[in-house]
Amino acid sequence: MGNRATIEVTDGHGPAPAYIYLHWHGDPEAVVPVVKQAAARMRKTDAAYATARLVGEFHNQIEGGLSLGVTEAGAEWREGWNNGHYIIDMSAGTIERQWQDDETISARVEAEGIEFGGF
Repeated sequence: MGNRATIEVTDGHGPAPAYIYLHWHGDPEAVVPVVKQAAARMRKTDAAYATARLVGEFHNQIEGGLSLGVTEAGAEWREGWNNGHYIIDMSAGTIERQWQDDETISARVEAEGIEFGGF
């Protein structure tokens, strides 16, 4: 049921201000292109600003903007979703996905070399 994931945006200066929740567009084939499309407008030194820009891009890409949310950042939101949890590390230019299968937590870099906005 669903194609869910959460996303956090980090800037290397502290914890993520919030998580983005996707109900139907959480697979890497959907998430990575949207992040890349928004990257130039995501201020790499300001996670809150960058998160807002990414929410806006998802809203524009998802028909009707449905099944898109913003939630409090917290470890409990990282578990139990079909596609896991993405960490967009703007200081490193990467998107990492973490997920849990049974008792095992796995991680994979889904994209790297992303240039985020330097303004």
